[in-house]
Amino acid sequence: FKKVSVSYKNIHSGIPYSKQTVENCMQETLNFFYYILRNREDTNFVLKDIGTLVIRGTEVTMAYCKDFILSLSESTYVVEKLLTVSLL
Repeated sequence: FKKVSVSYKNIHSGIPYSKQTVENCMQETLNFFYYILRNREDTNFVLKDIGTLVIRGTEVTMAYCKDFILSLSESTYVVEKLLTVSLL
């Protein structure tokens, strides 16, 4: 597996919680997600105001919220690609 670094400092900026609180929440979420993937469990991972990541067996799909897609109107290429998937 390839490891990806998470910048808690960047995530922390603009929200009213301490860097430590953000780091702890992110770590717990990543631990939970890793547990689900490792045990090959089906799940829906909801990203508020963005969409839902759906894992069923070996199939992974992302269903984006219509408002999220419309918020990307500045990037026509991204919107066109996202509109090819089912909207919530």
